[in-house]
Amino acid sequence: MATPTPDQLGVYYTSKDLTADGAAIPNRVTGSDSSVLSISVPAMTEATDFWNGAIGTFIGTSTATSALRGFFFHVRKWDLATKKLALAQPLPIAPATGDTFQIIASGKTASNCEVHAMKVSGKQPEIEPVAGTSITGVTIKKASALLGEGTLTLSYVTSPARALTIRMGSANPGPEVTITANATNLPVFNADLSGYVLVDVNFTSLPTSSRSDTFTITVPKGNLIPSMEGYETNDGAGRTRYHLIVAKNKSTSPLDAMTAFSIWTGRPAGNQTTVTASYSYSADTPGSISVSNASTWPTRGFWVRRTVSGGSGDIRYVDYRSSNTLYVKPVTWGYLRFQNGTTELKPGMAINGTTYSATAIIDQVVLTGGSWSAGTAAGTLILKKFINSFYNTEAIRVDNVQVAQAVASSTRGYRGYTATTWYNNDRIEPLSDIDIGLNLPSAGLYKNPETENIAPDGITFGIYQDQTEAMILESVMAGSSVGIWTRETILDGTQARQDLDGSVYISWY
Repeated sequence: MATPTPDQLGVYYTSKDLTADGAAIPNRVTGSDSSVLSISVPAMTEATDFWNGAIGTFIGTSTATSALRGFFFHVRKWDLATKKLALAQPLPIAPATGDTFQIIASGKTASNCEVHAMKVSGKQPEIEPVAGTSITGVTIKKASALLGEGTLTLSYVTSPARALTIRMGSANPGPEVTITANATNLPVFNADLSGYVLVDVNFTSLPTSSRSDTFTITVPKGNLIPSMEGYETNDGAGRTRYHLIVAKNKSTSPLDAMTAFSIWTGRPAGNQTTVTASYSYSADTPGSISVSNASTWPTRGFWVRRTVSGGSGDIRYVDYRSSNTLYVKPVTWGYLRFQNGTTELKPGMAINGTTYSATAIIDQVVLTGGSWSAGTAAGTLILKKFINSFYNTEAIRVDNVQVAQAVASSTRGYRGYTATTWYNNDRIEPLSDIDIGLNLPSAGLYKNPETENIAPDGITFGIYQDQTEAMILESVMAGSSVGIWTRETILDGTQARQDLDGSVYISWY
C-alpha cells in the first residue's frame, strides 16, 4: 500500500447553493452601482439573508479592478429587494460594472474549487498565476501552506537535463523534477517533501541557461473564516459561526490510502506559563489573571487554557494583555440541560427562570431526544448573556410562559468547558481560536445549517490543537472525502481581529 504525497490532498470550499458533489462555483457579475462597502448583483435571486456570512473573491481581469483580483470579501447581509451584498469591511476600490467574482455560503456540498493556499509575491496564484522574471515558460499555480512564510527560490537547470527545484530561505533544495515536455500542475517539493508548488510549464519557452527566481510567500487573510467580529457584536451579543471544508484523497490508485488521517488546528504563538495568584471567575464583571511570563503571547483578543492542577482544564478569553497581567472577560455563557420541551426553542430566543430570576439568550439548541410536538423534547441549551442561575426542575420560560423544564442546575463556561477557580502554579497556554468536528458525507452531501450561526445537526465539536491532541481517522481511501466543520465562538463586544488563526492541519502515513 502506497502513501499519497501531499499534493494528493485536496481541501475544497463548500456552499449550500450547490446541488452536486464537485460542482463548479458559479461566476457572478457586478451591477452598475457597487461601492467599496456593497456589491450590486442584479442576477442573484436567493432570498434575503441567504448569503449572510458568505465569503467571496474577485476573479475578473478588468484593468479597472485589477486591485481586486484574489481579494477576499465577507458578506454582512444580502438584500434581495436592493440586489446588494453589504460587506463587513471596505474593498480596496469599488468594483467596476461587469466585474466577475465568486461567492460561497458554507455547507451542504463540496465544490470543485480547492481552498486557496499561500500568496506568492502578493498574488493569489490560484486566481492569478505568478511568473518570475528570469525563468521564462514557468508559472506558479499554487503554493502549499506547508512551505510556511518566507522567501521561496525556484531554480532551473539545463544540465544534465532540464529540471526545477525549490527551497525556502537558506534550507537545502528539494529533489529535482525533470522537464521533458509541457506540463500542467506539476508538483515541485521542498527538501522534506511536505511543502510544494504546482507549476505549469511551456517547454518551448524555457531558457537555454540555468537561472533562478525568488518570491515572497505569505499567508492570505480571510479565505476560510471571515474577520467580522467587530460588526457582529456591536449589538452587545456574541455569536458562534460554523464553516465547512471538505478534505479529499485525490489519488486514483486504490492502493493509495491516507492512514492515521489526523486533523488539528493552529493556535496563537506563546509558551506555556504558570498562574502566580488564584483567580475566581466573575459572571458579570471583567477580571485579571497574573502569570509568570507571557512575553511571547499576543497582546489582545485571544483565548487561554488552564491545562493542569487539581482536575480538568478550563478556558478564558483575554481582552488584552499588559506585561504579565491578562485582563479577561467575565463568564457570561453557559449550559442548561432541559426536558419536557413543548415549544420549539431556537437560537436568539430570550428565556427566564422562576427561582432566582435567571435570564439568558439561547445561542444554540442541541436536541438529544423526544419531540416538541409531543411535549417530550430534551437536550442542552448553550446560553449567552447569562444572568443568575437556573436550578434543577425549574421552569424554563419564554415571555413568562413555561416551554420546558431544567433537568439539572445550569453551569457556566465556554466551548464545552466548565468554569472553575484557577490557582497559583496552574499551567496555562494560548488556545486555538476554533473548534472542529467531523462530518462523513451521505450520498455526497454534508450537513446544511440554515445559517452560519446555527450548528450543523449531530456534529460533535472539540478542541484539537497541536498534532499531539489531533482528531484521528483510521484512513481515507483513494477518492474518498471527509467534511471538517470549524466552530468559532465570538464573545460579546469582541473587536475585529486580522490575525485570527483559522488554520486546519492534516497529516497521514
